[in-house]
Amino acid sequence: MHTQCPHCQTIFRVAAAHLNIAQGHVRCSHCRHIFNATNHLLKQLPEQGTSERPAERPTKRPTELPAEPSFRIDEQPVDEEPTRDFQDADIPELLQEDIYEPPRGRPWKSFFFLGIMVIFLAATLTVQGMWFFQRDRVLQHPDIRPWLDRFCYTFLCTLPPTRHLESFEMLDKVVQVHSDRDDALKFEATFINNAAFPQPYPELQLTFEDYNGNPLAQRSFKPAEYLQRPLGKNQQMRPKGSVHVKLVLINMSKII
Repeated sequence: MHTQCPHCQTIFRVAAAHLNIAQGHVRCSHCRHIFNATNHLLKQLPEQGTSERPAERPTKRPTELPAEPSFRIDEQPVDEEPTRDFQDADIPELLQEDIYEPPRGRPWKSFFFLGIMVIFLAATLTVQGMWFFQRDRVLQHPDIRPWLDRFCYTFLCTLPPTRHLESFEMLDKVVQVHSDRDDALKFEATFINNAAFPQPYPELQLTFEDYNGNPLAQRSFKPAEYLQRPLGKNQQMRPKGSVHVKLVLINMSKII
């Protein structure tokens, strides 16, 4: 395809790649004028005008010179294969710099953000694994639980009460034969919550063993049974709080 410089009327041969690279802008190699080659494409090559020959007899009329064409084809006539004489259009140097300038990326930033993402994903998987396989331990861990409480306080979620059975201490216990029944025992005990936080009342389990350590009888008592009163839904045993338990155990003739 061919285009014509609007400044000096020089015709150039252009390729489609030139038009696509710089949005059609090229520089005329003759006058250095930058123009849009797309807007000045030639559908067909113009024919160069020819001069008329003078008459055989001289006349008083001046000899007419051939009309100067309204365009220039690089000062050379167009032959049967005009494309061989045309010059390739130049792409402006400034446009070439804009087009071919390599990207100035900073690879260290990509590696930095990639490392952050890897660490974040690893931490997320670790937390999920701990929550799935060791949920109770995570909820009751003394170092993790305060952070979970703050999180749920902010986002209005609910966590199960904190439990730490090792913080309960049995201060004293007494087992006696009941004075009114031969097959009954009286059990009294006091235990305290040594934890620094309130926790639900524990379930009390009594086990009677012989001198060899073999179990003879065993029974568990829920808080409402050994406290002998109903408990509220969220009622817990306060820190350093103590409970005195009195129970009557019947049908204990095998032990007595």
